Parts: sequence; C-alpha cells; structure tokens
Amino acid sequence: MLEFKGWAQGRIPTDPDPSNDPRGVTGYTFALPGEPDLDRIIYFQQKDGVIRRSHCPAVGVFVTGGYEFVTQGKGGEVEFVSKIPIIDGHPLYKARVDLLGNATFDSRNSTLIYNGFGIVNPFALSIEGKEISINRRFYADSSNEQDNLESYNINTLNPYMMNTVIPNSLEVILGTDVLDRTAFRNERLKLLQKDLAFLREEELKHPNNKPVLVQIAALEKRIAELKMNDPVNRRTNQIGTQVLINYPLNATTASVNNKKITPPVQWPTMVWLGGWDADAMGFNVNGFVQIILEE
Repeated sequence: MLEFKGWAQGRIPTDPDPSNDPRGVTGYTFALPGEPDLDRIIYFQQKDGVIRRSHCPAVGVFVTGGYEFVTQGKGGEVEFVSKIPIIDGHPLYKARVDLLGNATFDSRNSTLIYNGFGIVNPFALSIEGKEISINRRFYADSSNEQDNLESYNINTLNPYMMNTVIPNSLEVILGTDVLDRTAFRNERLKLLQKDLAFLREEELKHPNNKPVLVQIAALEKRIAELKMNDPVNRRTNQIGTQVLINYPLNATTASVNNKKITPPVQWPTMVWLGGWDADAMGFNVNGFVQIILEE
C-alpha cells in the first residue's frame, strides 16, 4: 500500500468559458501573455507543457510512505508474513507518481458536469521508483475498456463523476499550510507587486524591450486577478475545496518493470485533489493505492 502526495498542474479554462477555450476569456483562469494556449492536461510531474509561474509551487507528486506487506491464510485466519514500512532506503520511497496518456477532466464537453470537473480520463497511474516501475489503468467499465467516454452509458459514468466536493475543507487548509485563503493570496500579491516595480524600472532603462513588456503585461493580469480577493470570490474560496475521487485500477492487465501481467483483482485507490490555486493553475494531490500482485 503506497501513500503519495504533491503538487499538480491543470491549465484549464473555467466556467463560463467553454471547456476548449484556448486562452480564457470570461472565467477566472487564463493563459498569460507569453504563455502557450491552455492544454487542459493534468500534470503530476514536471515535463513539457508545465508552465511554472513565479512564486508558485513546483509540480511533482511522490510516494511519501506506506507498507510493503505479505499475508497468508484466508477469511478470518489471515496473518502477516512480513510488513516493511516504505521509508528512506526503500526502492519505492519518493518514487514518481504520474498520470499517463495526457489525462484531462473529461465531462463530454461539459454536457455532463460543469467545467473543471468530470472524470479524470484516462486515469492510468504510474509509479517509478529505484529499479521498479508499476502502472495500471482505471476504466469506467472494466468489461468495455474504451478511451472515449461517449462509449459509456451515463449510468455507468455517474458513480465516478467528480461530484464528491467538500467546500471549506479543514484537511485541505491545514494540509497545505494555506491557513487563511485571503492572506495566502495577498502574500503572493505583494511579491508580484515588487516584481512589477522592478520590471517597470527595467522598462524605463530599456524602452520598447519586448520581453520585458510581455512580462509586465503578464504580471499586471496576475495582480488584477489576485486583487479580487473577497473570501466569497471563487478565486479565493476554491482554495479550500476538496474533491474526492475513487477510481479502482481495474484494467485487465498491468505493467510491472515493463512486463505485462494479469493482476488477480482490481487495485483500490482513494485520491483527493484540493487547494485549487487559480494563479498557479494547480492543486494539491493526496492519495493511496494498494497494489495486489498475488491473490
């Protein structure tokens, strides 16, 4: 059983923008001047496509603990044969946890549920440790392994839609050190205002310097958004929101050290996504997966 946590990015448009808007117009997330279009991909690791803005967390989700254990017996007679904590020195400690296949929040173009929510599709969890790699995928219907959600009946999708939303989650606020959402945003606002003052001095020294002008335009937009900081404003309020997802890894096959295997049962998972930071366009990830290799 592996525990994992970290920071992820999702550069997604937000309501009332359509889910495929490339820049962001009427929502509260935007591709800034100098940044590429919004790609809607959920990133658990730093790679091409991740855009880290100044004073924002680095993307990375890693194994933080858990146990490697073996049991024997059946029914009420099950006993531990071994139980090894996953700590410093274990090959899976600090292993990279990633989503394969350019996962997005898929909601059938928002016909199922509003922008920013939906099924994480595909949800193919990958764990890369020292000399060990494991991955397996979730399907809404394990007997019909289809990428396209249009292939599934709505009743099949309903149990997995991201509708378990907890507003004002104390677990998120304490677990992410945000403590106070308005103060958290104002803290970054002050840092960006200092950066903007410096860039304006640079612009005076070097007029019409295009890279500097682009950076100024991007900072001005971020500052304007951070100033909209009333506690009930969704830019601020969403920081305390927690979303629970429970996707059993149920694909017919899995991969262990690049070898295809057929696991005896599905692998349970429980993940929460929370602390949505509109300025960073990212969120915290906290979860576990139980990897069962033999029955």
